[in-house]
Parts: sequence; C-alpha cells; structure tokens
Amino acid sequence: MAGKSTTGLFSWLENSNVTRIQSYGQIVRRLIDKFDLDEPEVLGEYELGGESWPVIAISVKSARMILRYEPGRWPASFLITVESTAPVPSLFGLFDPTLDMSGETLPGMKPEWLHGPYRADQRNFSCELEDEWDLAMLVRILRSVGLLDWAAIPNTKAGE
Repeated sequence: MAGKSTTGLFSWLENSNVTRIQSYGQIVRRLIDKFDLDEPEVLGEYELGGESWPVIAISVKSARMILRYEPGRWPASFLITVESTAPVPSLFGLFDPTLDMSGETLPGMKPEWLHGPYRADQRNFSCELEDEWDLAMLVRILRSVGLLDWAAIPNTKAGE
C-alpha cells in the first residue's frame, strides 16, 4: 500500500479544493495503488490558470520519475523526466525519442530536472506523454528494467 508523508502529494492535495487538481490527484492515486508505489513527493509548484499545480517525483524500482501535468493542452499531457540506474529498454513508440527538453524553461521545473532525448541517453531523459494510460505503460516498463536481460544473452534457448 502507498505510504503517507508530510511532503507527499496526498497531504498537498488536502489543501486544494480545485476540481481539476483533485482529478489529477485521483489519476496519480490510481497509478500508485495499481503498482504499489510509495506516495509521490512534491518537489515544487507552478501556476497554471491561476491555480497552483504540483511537480512530483515518483520512485519506480531503481528509477525516479519527475512529473509535471499540463491540463491546459489538448490533449492534456504529462511532462516526464526519467532518471534510471539502468538503460530503459524499448518504449514501443510511447513518445518521441528525439524530443530534447534540456535547455527549456518551464515553470516549476528546475533546469537539472530537464534532460535530453531518450535517443541520446536511455538512462536519463525527458519526454511528453499524452494520457494516464501512457503514464501507466511507462511505469510498467520501468518496473521491468533488468528483468528481461537474460533474453539478450546470445546462443541461449528458453529452458536452458
């Protein structure tokens, strides 16, 4: 079950009565519950449409995801930074692997949280995802990092 902390997202959400922010909190809560992750940490805030939104960090195995939600776009998007100790394998076309967010200036995001493209570094990269389903798929991929390494060993067959 997800943990609770004083700097956590769920504590932060208790101080917001904005429906859109609460809906975003429910998306994150479903993700946390589905994958049995710890409560996300609030790293900072940014203003959007006169409302304060959280920038959060979610730990997934040996990786950290920094997440900034963009509800004002169509479709709404998630800006994600992945910092992993191991290369992240194929992403099945989940996002544009050439998108370079390094050097961008985004409210609420420190420059060191914005990395270059996945194509250049499969351990540390930033990307955009279109919806909560893409976000869940990325978490599933991060959870599997290292699990299928045996499949890359040459000259082996299943069952050996």
